[in-house]
Amino acid sequence: MTRPEMEQKLLEIVRKEKSLPIESLGSETQLADAGIDSLDALTILFAIEEEFKISIPDDRARAMKTFGDLSNAVAEQVGIT
Repeated sequence: MTRPEMEQKLLEIVRKEKSLPIESLGSETQLADAGIDSLDALTILFAIEEEFKISIPDDRARAMKTFGDLSNAVAEQVGIT
């Protein structure tokens, strides 16, 4: 899987859990600014972990503030540079 493919999958997961326009999610987009609250973030995180068969450490999950942070955390867990 390439990074663009992974990011596309992440966008699909986020949009499935939270109805957002695709253009509203760029790498610098603050998750809170996109309307993703802490409960949404947990639901999205669980969906990502299930989809990619990974486990993101709690401290890393709490540090995710932007879509780029989310993408980087998943890339690291699945071994994409």
